[in-house]
Amino acid sequence: MPPSVPIGQLAVLTGETAKVIRYWTDIGLLTAERRSNRYRAYPDEAAGQVRFIRSAQRAGFSLEEIRRILTIRRAGRKPCTHVKADLESHLANVRDQLAQLQALEVQLQAKVTWANSHPDPDCDSAGCVYLEP
Repeated sequence: MPPSVPIGQLAVLTGETAKVIRYWTDIGLLTAERRSNRYRAYPDEAAGQVRFIRSAQRAGFSLEEIRRILTIRRAGRKPCTHVKADLESHLANVRDQLAQLQALEVQLQAKVTWANSHPDPDCDSAGCVYLEP
């Protein structure tokens, strides 16, 4: 079945801008053919692919990771094993980031507490006594 969805219609269907869809096409995430009028035409399944790309981005996947998933899918294979491994890796990274943020919160709270109890400190440091170790 030849591509039948123009870029403007695909943008309306998915809530994305034509600029984003054009970019994703240019980097190979989406496929399109040029019509005789030189406009891009997308296959009917492109709307699902656009939604998938945006959903994967919201889950923290990079465009390169998304490209790998779509390449596996286009080869007629299920990418689920790869996606599951990536999800587990992303979750581990988020948990690490949360732990780092919680440690930073503790440090900042200690500095704020000290600053509040010393509203006019002697400040002979190179910068500010509030930021000293």
